[in-house]
Amino acid sequence: MNELVERYVHQVGRYLPQKERAEIEAELRSLIQDQLDDRYEGIPSQADVAAVLTELGEPRQMAASYGSEQYLVGPALYPYMMMILRRGLLIVPTIVAFLNGFEVLIAETQTTVWGLLLATVFGALQATFIFSGIVVMIFAIVQHSGADLEENKEPFNPLDLPKVDDPISVDRFEIAFGLVFGVFFTLVLLYFLRVGGLTLHLNLNDPGEVIPVPTSWLILLIVISVVSLIINLIVLRRNYWGPVLWLTETVLEVAGAVCLYFVLYQPIFERIVVAVPALADAPIPQSIVVISAVVTLVTHGIKLVQLTGGADRNRSAFTMKAGG
Repeated sequence: MNELVERYVHQVGRYLPQKERAEIEAELRSLIQDQLDDRYEGIPSQADVAAVLTELGEPRQMAASYGSEQYLVGPALYPYMMMILRRGLLIVPTIVAFLNGFEVLIAETQTTVWGLLLATVFGALQATFIFSGIVVMIFAIVQHSGADLEENKEPFNPLDLPKVDDPISVDRFEIAFGLVFGVFFTLVLLYFLRVGGLTLHLNLNDPGEVIPVPTSWLILLIVISVVSLIINLIVLRRNYWGPVLWLTETVLEVAGAVCLYFVLYQPIFERIVVAVPALADAPIPQSIVVISAVVTLVTHGIKLVQLTGGADRNRSAFTMKAGG
């Protein structure tokens, strides 16, 4: 099969559900091959293949044409929303169950097994419904905001499709996975803001023991989390990271690490010191922040160099095509 066809099919597959991907990709290859055989004798040229792919349309639109009509949000955003919801339905209850179990271990009062099970089931259902509602609301707002999330307004050109093994391309599973955790993390932060501090008891009516935290740093962390969610949603829609967005994400993550020092690490460490006074002089919270910031800067810096190089190559290619 022609390498350009494989690039096109691969891009279409990135927008398809995993269980349907292989079948639809095979069907699409057959469709393209049939059109090439009907139009051209012998081996079609690169220009012939590009002409057929151009008529088929942009990969995301082609992928959307294989799905049934969805009206919860627009067809361009619906696959991403469902991807996040499916993963969230597995991840959110697991996190709630872990937090409930951890709360029982550190609680001074004993809890019965049935009480723990009921609290876990109720908490998981409540968190899942809230998570699902927030995800749908975010996608609905983006859908009806009128914002144009597409940076590339040029007509679709199959020759511009990235290679199948392009190291700079977006890992949609990783982005969606990050969005799930990002939404849940933001919800937890909002809950902490509502009850006035940190607690493992996810119940607005009875938050249990609350560890006070600086409100200003907590609000700043919430803002950072929301902005990061928006950036990742834009990247998921565009299907690539740009240098500016990646640099912005890097700054947000470093700033978030600083916020976590005041909101999470230091308050919890102060509670630990009460139980273990010998740790009072250990710079554990500061070390965690410094290490996480350094790791972020190094790993993101390497990716930024790759992205900048990719942008330079794209500009050079565009200049050559324009000059030709």
